[in-house]
Amino acid sequence: MECAEIMPRETPQVPRQTRRKFPVKRVVALVVAAAVVVGGVVGIRTLFFQSETQTALTETTTYGSLSTVIEGTGTTVPADSLTYTTASTAEITGVYVSAGDTVEAGDLLYTQDDSELDEEIEGYQDELTELQNTLSDTNDQLAELNERLADLTVTAPFAGRITDVTARAGDSVGAGTKLATLVDDSKMTLTQYFSYAYEDQVYVGMEAGVSIASLMTTLEGTVTDIKKVDRVTAEGTHCFAVTVIVDNPGALTEGMTGAGYLLTSGGEKLYPAVEGSLEYYASEDLTAEEGGKLTAVNVDEYETVTAGATLFVIDGSDLEDQVETTQRSITQTQEKITQTQEKIAQAEETRSDYQVTAEIGGTVIMVGVQEGESPRQAGQTAVTLYNLDSMNITANIDELDIDNITMGMEVDITQSGAESDTHYTGTVTAISYEATNTNGVAYFPITITIPSAGALSAGVNVSYTITVGDASEGVLAPIAALKSTSEGTCLFVKADTRPDNAVDLEEGVVPDGFYAVPVETGVSNSQYVRILSGVEEGVEVFTRYQQAAPSGGDTTSQSQEEQGFEGMGDFSGGRPGGMEQGGGMMPGGNMSGGMGGGPMG
Repeated sequence: MECAEIMPRETPQVPRQTRRKFPVKRVVALVVAAAVVVGGVVGIRTLFFQSETQTALTETTTYGSLSTVIEGTGTTVPADSLTYTTASTAEITGVYVSAGDTVEAGDLLYTQDDSELDEEIEGYQDELTELQNTLSDTNDQLAELNERLADLTVTAPFAGRITDVTARAGDSVGAGTKLATLVDDSKMTLTQYFSYAYEDQVYVGMEAGVSIASLMTTLEGTVTDIKKVDRVTAEGTHCFAVTVIVDNPGALTEGMTGAGYLLTSGGEKLYPAVEGSLEYYASEDLTAEEGGKLTAVNVDEYETVTAGATLFVIDGSDLEDQVETTQRSITQTQEKITQTQEKIAQAEETRSDYQVTAEIGGTVIMVGVQEGESPRQAGQTAVTLYNLDSMNITANIDELDIDNITMGMEVDITQSGAESDTHYTGTVTAISYEATNTNGVAYFPITITIPSAGALSAGVNVSYTITVGDASEGVLAPIAALKSTSEGTCLFVKADTRPDNAVDLEEGVVPDGFYAVPVETGVSNSQYVRILSGVEEGVEVFTRYQQAAPSGGDTTSQSQEEQGFEGMGDFSGGRPGGMEQGGGMMPGGNMSGGMGGGPMG
C-alpha cells in the first residue's frame, strides 16, 4: 500500500500586469544615451527649422497611501489529503467506509487477505536458517585454518636444551617430520623397582640417595612418583616402581647408571631389587604439524632455549590465502543474513498495508475497491481521503513583488456566489524562491492556506487579494516632478504669487510661472513619493517639457535634463535621492490599483 498526498494540478494564473525590472546602472546608461540622441535631434531641428514652442507638462499633488494590491485567482486543493492504494492483488476481505463518510484518524478503512505475507516470510526464514548454518560451518573452517596457521610456527613447549637438529632453513618438510629434540636436563630422574615388602614404607616426598659410580658421587633426591606395577625378578620377588628426581649439577647425562636407595624416617636405607639408569626430566621430539618450506630455523645444536621461544617457521602463504578467502565468505554470508532479516522486517511492516486505517481525520472522497473482489493490480487506488478543514491555493507572484511577500502574511480570499460572495482570511504558508518563467517574465509560486472548516470544497476557483507596501496616508507627488537642485530636492510649483517657502535658482532652471519649493520626501513606489513637508495636496507641479514644432514636425516630450537643466538623477524609474528606504512598491507583477487613495499616473 502506498500513501501519497493529493495535489490536483492547478492552472497557473498569470498576473494582470507585467513589467521588466532594469538594473539602475542600465537605466542610467539608457537615459544618458537617450539624452545624447535627443540632444542631437534638437540640434538638427534648430539648424533646419524655426525655433520650437516648449509646453510645460504638469500633474497635481494628491492625498493617499502608497500601498499596492496584488490580485489573482487560484484553485483550491486540500491542505492535507491521502490516497491509499492496494498492497497486492490479494482479495479485499472488508470495506468499512463509503464516499462521503467522515472518519477519524485510526478508523479502519478496508482489509486485504495477507496470507501471502506468511508464505513470503516463511521462505525468508528458511533462507535465513540455511545462511546461518553456512556461517557456522565457515566459522569452523576459519578456526581450523587459524589453528593450522599457528602450527606453522614451532615453539619450545618448555625450557631446555636443543639436540638432534635434523632440518635447515629452505628444507621442505612434511607433516609429522621430526625437526629437533628438546630436553630438560636441569634435573634427572631415576626409576627403580622395590619389593612389595616395602610398600607401606615408601611414599611421595620421601628422601632418597642416588650414587653415580662413574662420577664417584652420591646426590640427594626425592621420591616424585610411585607406580604399583608388578615386576617379578629372576628370584621371584614382586616389585613396584619408584621414581626419584635429583638436581643435575651439570655432569649427569641420560643413560648413566645410578644406584639409589630410599631413606626412612628412622634413618634406615631401603635398596631396590632392580636398579635403573638416569633419564632427562623432560624430553620431546619437535615435529612439523604442517608441511611446507622452512623459512626460518632459529636454533643450533645444544642451544638452550626458554619456554615459548620460536624455533622453526614454515611458509604459510597458501594457508593465509585460504584464511582470507574464508573471511571474505563469512562477511558475504553475514551481509546476506542482514539483508534477509531486513526483508523479514519489511514484510512484517507491510502487514499494516493489508489492515488499512486512516492516518488523518477527514472526508472519504472516493472508494475504489469492493469486498470479495481482487484488485486488477497492486497499487490500485482504494480510498481517497481529504481533510477539508483547510484548503491551499497557489499564487504566482511577479519577480518585482516577491520581496514584499512574507511568511504568515494575511491574504483576503473571495469565493464568488450566485447571490453573494463568501470571504475568508488566508495565510502565506510557503514561498518558493525558484522562479518559473512565462513569456519572458519571472514568477515565484507561493502557497496560501485557507482555514475554511469544511465550507470550501476542493477544485473551487477563488480570488485572492494581497495588500503590500505602506498603507499610511499623506501628500503624494509624482516622482517625475522631483528636481535635484543646488537648494536640495524641490518641486516646481505653479502659482500666481511666490510661495513663502520658495527659493531662488539660477536663471532658466525654473519654467516661467513656476516657483522652486524645497520639499522633504519619504517612502515611494514606482510612480509616487510621499511629501513630508513643503507642499500640500492639490498643488500643480511641473514634470517635463513637451516640444511642439511649428513647421509641421512631430510633437516631442522633453525633460529639463534634455534642456540642459540640472536633473534628478535616480528619481526616474527608481527611489529619489534623499528618500526614506522601505515601504514603497516597485511596478509590475500582479499589481492592481496602484496607490490606495492616490492616482495612477
